[in-house]
Amino acid sequence: MDNSEKIGMLFRNVLIIMGMAVVERVMNFSFSGRRMEIGEALTNRAKDSSAALAEKYGSEFLDVNVVMKKDGYLFCCDIAVKTNNGNSYYASYSASDPHACFDLTLEKIDQQMLRKKRAERKSIKGCRRLDINSFANSLSPDHGSAPLIIAEILDTLPLLSVRDAAKHLHDTSPVFVFENIATNTVNVVYSRQDGNIGWIDYKFK
Repeated sequence: MDNSEKIGMLFRNVLIIMGMAVVERVMNFSFSGRRMEIGEALTNRAKDSSAALAEKYGSEFLDVNVVMKKDGYLFCCDIAVKTNNGNSYYASYSASDPHACFDLTLEKIDQQMLRKKRAERKSIKGCRRLDINSFANSLSPDHGSAPLIIAEILDTLPLLSVRDAAKHLHDTSPVFVFENIATNTVNVVYSRQDGNIGWIDYKFK
């Protein structure tokens, strides 16, 4: 080991001790093309942009898979990201320029991560309960047999994947309403009588 290597190693050790060592934000990165060649410049730019996004949210990307294909005069980009805290993100976009196509697709990942971060700041259990038993009694002549109706008013709708939403099901809460992080639509998961988990994906028409 020559003097320059020793100095470099010493400098890195000092950075580690001071907590200033560079963190590898993207562990596994792949960029493949279909019906097109992916240049080194675009690949490096995509990896650097992914690392910058991970840095922005103080996260680490365990896997980043980018697939770009040529479809007529358009470029179509798909990005799938898995983070170190177990979250997964997916986005797709089409544009006439490959660089712009990647940037706009990654921007959608950025928006998903921002919504996820905001949702995590708010308590999922922080819903207001409103006793509307008087309404039930007014509808039933037999006030004693009318069931108690509790309105669950959600202040915010949590942004989650279906898998993460299912983790919130338990004996005292067999139904969970959330916003699907992949489709941005209102979804419901619930405990079925057969022991499995049901999933309702509502599509607006």
